[in-house]
Amino acid sequence: MRIAYFDCPTGIAGDMAIAAVVGAGVPLAVLEETIAHLGLATEVQLQVETVRRQGQAAIAVTVQTREQHHHRHLPEIEDRIRGAQLSERARDWSLATFRALAIAEGEVHGIPVEQVHFHEVGALDAIVDVVGTCVGLDWLGVEAVCCSALPVGAGYVHCDHGRLPVPVPAVLKLWESRQVPLYDNGLATELVTPTGAALMVAIAEDFGGPPPLTLEKIGLGAGHRDLPIPNILRLWVGTTLQKKTVPGHHHAH
Repeated sequence: MRIAYFDCPTGIAGDMAIAAVVGAGVPLAVLEETIAHLGLATEVQLQVETVRRQGQAAIAVTVQTREQHHHRHLPEIEDRIRGAQLSERARDWSLATFRALAIAEGEVHGIPVEQVHFHEVGALDAIVDVVGTCVGLDWLGVEAVCCSALPVGAGYVHCDHGRLPVPVPAVLKLWESRQVPLYDNGLATELVTPTGAALMVAIAEDFGGPPPLTLEKIGLGAGHRDLPIPNILRLWVGTTLQKKTVPGHHHAH
């Protein structure tokens, strides 16, 4: 069985995740085809470049959008994903991610899931980052996903509702929903975004140390800022050593 392990020393954001799958070998053409299937070819362009973070090379992906401030609600995003000719696995992972994000935002704001609108996260960026990551993992043959413990970060971010403490409320809600293991890596900035948190909460079977695997590929996805340690998400792709067990599903031996 092929596994992906998201190693997140500086956290995770949607752009870091899609960059990591590109770094692991997913062709840009696959992602551009996905954008076309989503009906977003005229609105979105992907820019891929190699950058350095604290002297370490990694892939950075920027989603360039033409559209400004159109609020999309969950049903509209779900319809787009369902109509996009994705594989079953990529579709299910993508839908689960947006549903998790909408549930968390709904709880934070005290409104029904269907009324949540995705503007904070930049709806188009989020759609491309999430669906692109899920399609990329599926293209790599990944059947199960695991994720490291996540760094909490600190400080404040500016958003439509003013200043919010880090981790922002939706991220805390997402972590609570899966009892995610957390730690402080000493960096006082936003490290895990709502999109990044939702992706892992929705698709990771397990959080913690790496599962036993034979390592085949590493994809390095850069965050857009320079931090005191390399701002790079490390995606490990490999095959399980125990053929019978899926991480997170503990079987008696």
